[in-house]
Amino acid sequence: MEKKLPAPALKLHSTTTPSEEERKPEDHEGRQRSFPHERGIWASYVYIDYEGQEGLERMQQEWNQELRAAGIKDFQPVGHLHLSLTKTFTIRHHNIVPFVGSLQELLGVHRRFRLELDGVGVYVNEERTRTFIGVRIAEVSYPPLDRLVTELDECLLEYKLPRYYEDRSFHISLLWTLGDQSEIVTSRLPKLTEQFEEIYEDEYTDLTQTIRKLWFKCGNKLYPFQLA
Repeated sequence: MEKKLPAPALKLHSTTTPSEEERKPEDHEGRQRSFPHERGIWASYVYIDYEGQEGLERMQQEWNQELRAAGIKDFQPVGHLHLSLTKTFTIRHHNIVPFVGSLQELLGVHRRFRLELDGVGVYVNEERTRTFIGVRIAEVSYPPLDRLVTELDECLLEYKLPRYYEDRSFHISLLWTLGDQSEIVTSRLPKLTEQFEEIYEDEYTDLTQTIRKLWFKCGNKLYPFQLA
């Protein structure tokens, strides 16, 4: 089933990343911003990091090969694998420090937890300018995520920032392309699901890792938050 989702940031490789002003137009690979860039206002989101996860990277490669063999050649690997716990939002510079303090107070009392995966999903962003293929988080793992998102929503409201979607669909995007390509991709879901199940069985221990840390990305800065 096609799901709508916030447009996640797609590239992140270090604790300090190039700012929007420093990026060249071609670096965006045709992607459109969900909101215009303004100096002193930073695109931000809270997430669980999956970068460097070998099982997911294997899925990326095998799914891309399967799609290309079927003549679907426009999908690209997502550069920074993560599970979003907020929409991508903008925050003004003078609010960053107090907002980080609020996150520290909120997240520091949450205990670590494990996440299970459960199949393949196709997602389209709100503007219908991008399509993503990702792995779904199993509903049995939703309770700790729901609690986190609910409390993060309350924190966001204090700063008049947008809450996460009411119809929550937790997932990790692996591939993306421009435009709404959901109908084309849906025809390949049985094969992609077969590949997911094979890799998930092989890499189960690694793919069901304990979540010990959350991250807040604000512009080109990263803030880690250890769970209890």
